[in-house]
Amino acid sequence: MDIPKIYQNKNITNIENSQDYYYSNLTPKKININQKINNIFKSKKYLYKIPVIINTTNNKIVTYIIGKTNTYLITINNELISIKDIIDINEKIH
Repeated sequence: MDIPKIYQNKNITNIENSQDYYYSNLTPKKININQKINNIFKSKKYLYKIPVIINTTNNKIVTYIIGKTNTYLITINNELISIKDIIDINEKIH
């Protein structure tokens, strides 16, 4: 028994409209390292020494930063960490 013509679908192409999705809230915003460093120094939590965890190209450093120049971060031990070698920097939460 055939289906009457009013029930037949005339558009028989393959529709794949459910393949692409866009979730704007799930894409992380990329923050510049210089912006992260400036945000840490603008924080009102610490006056002098800021506890941070710094991931560089060579190693992971847990230290206190006390200052910043154009190209280096200055730690409490007077070590200079090059900003261009920093991959990520975060405040250490006690």
